[in-house]
Amino acid sequence: MRFMGFRSFTLSLIEVLEGDGVCDVGVDVLVDLAFRNKVLLHLLRVLDAQGSLREQQESSMKRVTEVVQILSKLLKGYDYAFFKLVKPLSYVPADIDILIDANQIGKVVHEVVGLGYGVAVKDPYCITLTRGDSIIDLYVHPSLGGMIFIDGGKLLEHRCLREFDGVEIVSLESYAEALVSASHAIYKERIYTLNDYFTVGEWVSRKTFRLAEELKCMSALRFAIKLNDAIGGGLIEAPYKIPLPTWANMLTQKILKDPLARSTSRDLLMAFGSKRGLKLLVSKFMRESY
Repeated sequence: MRFMGFRSFTLSLIEVLEGDGVCDVGVDVLVDLAFRNKVLLHLLRVLDAQGSLREQQESSMKRVTEVVQILSKLLKGYDYAFFKLVKPLSYVPADIDILIDANQIGKVVHEVVGLGYGVAVKDPYCITLTRGDSIIDLYVHPSLGGMIFIDGGKLLEHRCLREFDGVEIVSLESYAEALVSASHAIYKERIYTLNDYFTVGEWVSRKTFRLAEELKCMSALRFAIKLNDAIGGGLIEAPYKIPLPTWANMLTQKILKDPLARSTSRDLLMAFGSKRGLKLLVSKFMRESY
């Protein structure tokens, strides 16, 4: 319920991020909200903030960019694409996500290990490699606990050259990134951030709808658009935690409508029955951001 005179902190942050608003709430409040919404670097740049936090964010971005540049050179000749990396707003990704052709994943893992990375987690369709605080996720398919929610091979058909922080990379087209952002937030994370809000709001097109129909992700796309309307209207705050019954229903509908999700849904149930999977499930229930 909204009370007369209530001012959404999220709306205030959106206006500042877009360069259209005067900061009418405390900077500390905006910084905390931007951090939880995965748009902190963009806020600090818009505000031209100085100090240790800005330095830390810029330094982290530089390290990520350096790794991306190295990987771009390493992966020449492979069928791959960076994804969830290029966004409408500047942000420092917690990890570097790369989509790899299923027939080449073994060779690519070997290449990345040659850079000094070690395999930290090995899921059916995603392998996580780490070196210090640098994390690389190599995906064959975007998945949740072994259940595929987007066909990675079909996503790779929508590649293009793009720029990331001054580096030319192979990435997904904007319309495909919009669908990935919506699907990842709704099916996997159960949390919708302003990072998703801007990606969906600025990059959804007719091509996104056509791709969503093909990949059986239309429910996630439509729900993301509804969330954008609610956030933009000041009805809900972001990050928005999707209610458990809604999330469960979205996953159920995905399984019923998508043969690929249905054929791998057993892996999801088995994953949630494992020690690591149970920890993941508890995290889905408890966390407010990620």
